[in-house]
Amino acid sequence: TMMLDQLDGYLTAIIIGPTTLRMQDWLSGIWGPGEEHAPEFETMDQAQRILDLITRHMNGIVWSFQDDPDTFEPMFDMVTFDNDPKEYLDAEMWAYGFMQGIALCREDWQSLFDDTEASVALRPIYLLGADEVTKDEEKLTRTPAQREKLAKQIPAGLAAIYRYWLPYRKAVHERMLAATYQRAHPKVGRNDPCPCGSGKKFKKCCGAATVLH
Repeated sequence: TMMLDQLDGYLTAIIIGPTTLRMQDWLSGIWGPGEEHAPEFETMDQAQRILDLITRHMNGIVWSFQDDPDTFEPMFDMVTFDNDPKEYLDAEMWAYGFMQGIALCREDWQSLFDDTEASVALRPIYLLGADEVTKDEEKLTRTPAQREKLAKQIPAGLAAIYRYWLPYRKAVHERMLAATYQRAHPKVGRNDPCPCGSGKKFKKCCGAATVLH
C-alpha cells in the first residue's frame, strides 16, 4: 500500500496527465501490484471511508491546479541523516508515485517525452522516481543535497506539465474533469465492483465474508 507522499504523486500524475482515467483504472494500483496486496477491509463502511478519503485528497489536487497551477505544493517528505544536522527535502517516493501514475497510460504521455523543451519539466521527477536510469543520471541523485535541488524544481515542472496537456485533452473530458473528481464517490453497492481491486462484485467478494478481505 502506498504511503501518503507516494499516493500524492500518483494521483497528481493521473490528474494533470493527458488521459482522464476511471477510478477502476487506478484504484488497485494504490494497494500493490497484485490481488494479494488488496486491503483487508473489516466492514463495508470502512471500505467506503477509505474511498472517500482518497477521493477527497484527489479533489484537493484538482482544485489546486484549477485555481492556480503555479501555487500547487506537492506532499514531499523531510529526512535527516547520521552525522548531518541539516534536514533535507525528499521527493523520491513522491516522484516514484508520479512515475507509477504515468505508467497507467504511458503511450499517451509519449509526446511529452519526445518534446525537447517540454520534457525538461518532467526531468527532475524522472531522475528521482524512474525505475531505471543511466549511470550518468544516477550521479545526479547521489547526495541528499542533489536530491533536494531536484525536488525544489518539481513544482514549477508540474505547472508546465499541467499546461502542456490542456490542449490535448478532449473538450468533453476537460469540462467533466472537475465533476468527475469533485463529487463524493458513490456508495459501494452489492453489485458494484469490490473496492479492494479484485474485479469481483462486492457481494461475491468482501461483501460475502464476515471479515472482509
